[in-house]
Amino acid sequence: MNILIPDSWLRDFIKTNAEPDDIQKSLSLCGPSVEKIERVDRDYLYHIEITTNRIDAISVEGIAREAAAILPRFGFQSIYKEKEIIPFKEENRLPLTVSDPQKLCHRILACVLDNVNLNKSSKKIADRLEKAGVRSLNNVIDITNYLMLELGHPCHVFDYDRVKTGSLIIRYAKKGEKLTTLDGKIFAVDGTDVVIDDGTGRIIDLPGIMGTQNSVVTNLTERIIVFIESNNPLVIRNTSLKLGLRTLAASINEKNPDSHLAKRTIVAAVNLYQQECHARIASPLIDIYPFKPEKKKITITADFINRQIGIKINENEIIKILNSLHFKISKKNNLLLIEPPYFRRSDIDQPVDIVEEVARLYGYQNLPSALMTGDIPLSQKTDDLILEEKIKIMLKYWGYTETYYYSLISSQLINKSHLDKKDHLKLKNPLTKDLEYLRISLIPSMLDIISNNTYFRDDLLLFELAKVYLPSDRELPDEKNHLVISNNVDYYQLKGIIDSLLNELGIINLKTYFTPGHLFHPHKSLVYKKDNSTLITLGAVHPDLLSSFSLNKEVFLAEINLDDLYPLVNLAKIYQPIPFFPPVVENLTVGIDKKIKIGFLMEEIKKSNPFIKEIIFLEKFIDWITFKVIYQHPQKNLDSEEVKLIRDKIIGIVTEKYHLKIKGYS
Repeated sequence: MNILIPDSWLRDFIKTNAEPDDIQKSLSLCGPSVEKIERVDRDYLYHIEITTNRIDAISVEGIAREAAAILPRFGFQSIYKEKEIIPFKEENRLPLTVSDPQKLCHRILACVLDNVNLNKSSKKIADRLEKAGVRSLNNVIDITNYLMLELGHPCHVFDYDRVKTGSLIIRYAKKGEKLTTLDGKIFAVDGTDVVIDDGTGRIIDLPGIMGTQNSVVTNLTERIIVFIESNNPLVIRNTSLKLGLRTLAASINEKNPDSHLAKRTIVAAVNLYQQECHARIASPLIDIYPFKPEKKKITITADFINRQIGIKINENEIIKILNSLHFKISKKNNLLLIEPPYFRRSDIDQPVDIVEEVARLYGYQNLPSALMTGDIPLSQKTDDLILEEKIKIMLKYWGYTETYYYSLISSQLINKSHLDKKDHLKLKNPLTKDLEYLRISLIPSMLDIISNNTYFRDDLLLFELAKVYLPSDRELPDEKNHLVISNNVDYYQLKGIIDSLLNELGIINLKTYFTPGHLFHPHKSLVYKKDNSTLITLGAVHPDLLSSFSLNKEVFLAEINLDDLYPLVNLAKIYQPIPFFPPVVENLTVGIDKKIKIGFLMEEIKKSNPFIKEIIFLEKFIDWITFKVIYQHPQKNLDSEEVKLIRDKIIGIVTEKYHLKIKGYS
């Protein structure tokens, strides 16, 4: 995330002879990247990018600490000036209770102030806030924003008199509860969200994210509660994303600022309220601290650091670098025992983190460039990826074009496809209405593509190989690899493609059934099965679906469950010698009945004699179909008498079993 820091504010924390350009260059090389410097009035404004893990640097104080450590590496004088925070004397004139029975927060701090003079902020505070991109409202609200930018921990204030019972109770929200944020928007919360109520069941805050309208400071406010909580960062991020409340406070709190900083921030807030608002302390400082972080100690050696960096840095230089970053170091023989400062506890966990700190302060630009040595590791493709690639290459050379579609689809597309939204998994926090549900079939996406492109071409040959996401009993959905192939030219051509695909993959013995698949025409579809498991659904798209997608021409689709198909693949080819003896070829024309399944008839003819090498469908004319029958013996020529015996058996099957006519044979 990016922050804006005025140079004049930064120099409250650092004494240096470096000019703004020098600070920009030095920080960008060894610390947070200063994207640009902007001249504003008589001041300079740094535009700084902060990486997600460096929550300690998201403040004026944090950048000053970095600058104080980095600038001397470039020959500039630099002394860090820590903000003086004066402990205050507690009073006990106004009651306040804070409870967290479920221990939802790492730390909670609160204090009541009265005699608050609500007015415009001083010129210094208002000017610095405006330069940093935060609108100045009044001195009470501005102080919380000022300290968040200066120290890096969000802070909140309640109107004491609008909190009905003088109690703050931290709890999980109840499903269906609603709240109105201070900007007037109404949100529904549920049992995963943490809220604060005032003891009456009324929600008065969405902690760590945004205050509510019923407890916000107004022009009538005279008494306030200064409040800070270190909430669970996962809960804050979940609630913030779900409700779409991406405040600066939420962005900081979800990255887990150190709870030690919370105490410094609330004491600094009380000091500022005394100075800027003439406020008086009216209660003790409440400090609930159930989860105190343990001190971290990381053991490392100078040799380990040097091996990782690739050059030799003197041990004393390493210690000097780490000390400048406020790390505490003690030595035991050749070991360095390193304790990170409190503000770095969240991102310093292991020895390589120490190596990174030494390397960046030493200067990546000072490290020698060296090419990698050794063999480049080669990643092995999985069997599934090899098969996917083979399928895509086959379809490409058969004239098909691959398409890509989002894994997420809209409720509108589900409705158009005559599917049920209940069968789909829905994202809790979709980016847009068009990307809301995980698809359970590739057919709706393909129909959408065809619908958008039929204006340009009539002969679309398309395919998509992607995952579908099916609901399961597990936390995550079942991901299945599917393939959809479309053809808006010819059903038989598409079936030929499927049969050719199966043949190339060495898949045999699949049974075909004229069972209408979902989304398909009830009389123009079939399925391929293995042991009652449907592997392929093939056919014409249902007319209602064509109408839904404004398609005025038949579309033929095949959807294949690749995960169930892959175990049946056999790429090993069996080669046979070319027959020495020539085949006998003849055509048979059969009168057909609509009740007869031609494929089953052809299969039965083929099985009737081992010397029927192949039977091929040639053409259909009105109620007649023509087959090419190939007879061949592997060890001799078939004479006319032997062919006649085989032919007579075929005629018997056709005329006696199926009661059909054969031209030329009565």
